[in-house]
Amino acid sequence: MNRCFIFGALPVRSMTDLPDEGDYVIAADKGYDVALSLGLEPDLVVGDFDSRGMAPDVDNLVRLQIRKDDTDVGHAVGLGFEKGFSDFVVYGAVGGLLDHTFANIVIAHEIAEKGGRSLFIGDDYSFTVIRNGEINFPPRDGGRISIFALGRAASGVTIEGLSYEAKDLTIPCTSHIGVSNSFVGKPARIAVGDGDLLVIRQNP
Repeated sequence: MNRCFIFGALPVRSMTDLPDEGDYVIAADKGYDVALSLGLEPDLVVGDFDSRGMAPDVDNLVRLQIRKDDTDVGHAVGLGFEKGFSDFVVYGAVGGLLDHTFANIVIAHEIAEKGGRSLFIGDDYSFTVIRNGEINFPPRDGGRISIFALGRAASGVTIEGLSYEAKDLTIPCTSHIGVSNSFVGKPARIAVGDGDLLVIRQNP
């Protein structure tokens, strides 16, 4: 399945996941400069360009109003769905302004609600939201990983291969019981039977 890569405004030190042939690249506002710095020519550039200062001189441009009801990254995700993509990899959108990072968690939740998948990758941490499904990790020694229920209680939560394991756990959306777990050198699996889980992991 082809993926939609989106670049936000934050600098990206390195890319752990690269676009393949057939993948689609969207630059959101200053993410245009970020994509270019990584040697990528975006298929589409979108934004109000308040952070960049001016719109780039390109033909594949979607110009947004500054006063609007979504962020540039959120609008880029919507355009990705319109173009038939449901698997998103987002760089340059974790860290920096806390409110924008939280907005991107909300966007990841929305992607999961629509049946899609996402991975928001930062320099230090990455996150995704899984709905009624599971996520698997290869063995690694050390590194933090946390899970939180979003919107409502998450039931049937199973955690395997981490420092703290669980089976058929119910996590209320007001609970922080899933914070600060860790990798222990084993293949790891997190699953949820019913509900939405935010999974935040420290990058290797």
